[in-house]
This record gives sequence, structure tokens and C-alpha cells, in this order.
Amino acid sequence: MMKMKNRYIVVFLSLLIGLSACDEREPGTFQNISGIYFNNRSSASALQDSIDVTFVYENGDDMEIPVKIQLLGRPVDESRPVDIRVSSENAVEGTDYVLSDKVEIPAGASGINYIVTLKRTESLKTMKKTIYMELRANDYFALPVTEEIQAGGDTVSTLRYRIIFSDMFTSAPVAWEENLLGAFSQQKFELICDVLDVAPADFNDVSVMTFAMQVYISSEMTQYVKEQEEKKNAGEEFDENAFDGNGDPLTFKKN
Repeated sequence: MMKMKNRYIVVFLSLLIGLSACDEREPGTFQNISGIYFNNRSSASALQDSIDVTFVYENGDDMEIPVKIQLLGRPVDESRPVDIRVSSENAVEGTDYVLSDKVEIPAGASGINYIVTLKRTESLKTMKKTIYMELRANDYFALPVTEEIQAGGDTVSTLRYRIIFSDMFTSAPVAWEENLLGAFSQQKFELICDVLDVAPADFNDVSVMTFAMQVYISSEMTQYVKEQEEKKNAGEEFDENAFDGNGDPLTFKKN
């Protein structure tokens, strides 16, 4: 009986040792992973492999776009370079966008925000431009994760990312009231911001762009266009942006 009890104890201890060994091996396996992937997510935490931005609500001529590169594995005590390829069919580096000089995961970091600086150019008012980014494996990082399947079944790449940008509207801003300002156009929007020094982003904030504010804008812009029309008829220098492509004065009221 005593021998049987001792035998059970030996078996039990062997199982404990085996389980402990398994537990110790798992962190070691994770420790050996050195991977990277794009980890850019929406406000709803859904992974995204592209972003579409516009300059229309920006005051300046530069826009910084952070692109998150995530580490898969444990941070180390030295910085490691990342191999990222950037290309475009219609955007020129240095003219349309500027890239960071160095791309690396710093010592102790679990990822970086790689900054791409977009430049506002005249061509963006009539066309969209696209920048393509791709992660490549190197001596420091593998690419163990290539895609993520979303809840709806869509597959999103974790190795490729697109930045689409323009200086155009896809729709009227939320605070544009046609009964006061007339039919929306980008030319009218930009003229208002320029003449009255209105921040473009104000047109997306109904608490700022109130009914009273739009009544004021309509009155001031109607007067401004009238003055430019009088200068034009008198042969004086005038603001060409106050007239449409047909040479007719812009209207800031409902037709």
C-alpha cells in the first residue's frame, strides 16, 4: 500500500514538472518572434488598409498622416530598421509628399507612428492622388501576419497601406445651409474662408456655424461679389474668384 502511494506521488510530481516545462516554453517561443505589421484602426477598432483625406478643412499646406507599424514580439534593447517601400503612380516625393528620413523601431518600443507629410498642391483640386506603402521582411523583422478577417468577412491586408488624398469635397459640409448660402460649391466655400477669414473646419461644426452666422456670411459675401462686379464693369482690378467659369457672379442665396 505504501509503495502504491509513493508511486502515485512520483507520477503526480512528473505531471507538474511537465506542465511547468510547457509554461516556460511558451514565453520563450513568443520571445523569438520578431515581426511587424500595419495596425491602423478606425474609431470602431476595425483594421483599415487605406485612408482617404482631404485638405479642404485644413488651414495650412501640410498634413501629417501617422501610419502605425506594430511590433509582433517583445521589444529589445536596440533600435531596428524597418524595410518599407513607398510608391505612387501620380504623386511625386518631395512635391506631393515627404517621407521620414529614418524608419526604425526604437529600443524598448512596441511600434511606431511612421509620419507621411502630404503637401497641398493646385492639382489636388481636380484629382485624387494615392501613395502605396508595403512592408518587407529584413534581417530584423519577419512578416508573420499578412491579413486580418473582419467581422463581416472582408479580408484586410496588414502588409500594404494606401493614403488617398485631395483638396476636393465629396459632399457639402454638414453646416452649409443652402437656403442662406445657395447651392454648395468648393469655389464659394474657399472664397468665404478667404474673404471673411473663416476657419474651414468651422463648416463642420453646427455650434460655430449657426443660423445667425450664416445670415451674416450671406450678407457680407453678397456685398463683396457686388463690389467685385462693379470693379469688373469699370475696368478695374477685381477678384476673379468671385465669378464662376462662365464669368457670372457667384450668388450666396437660394436661387
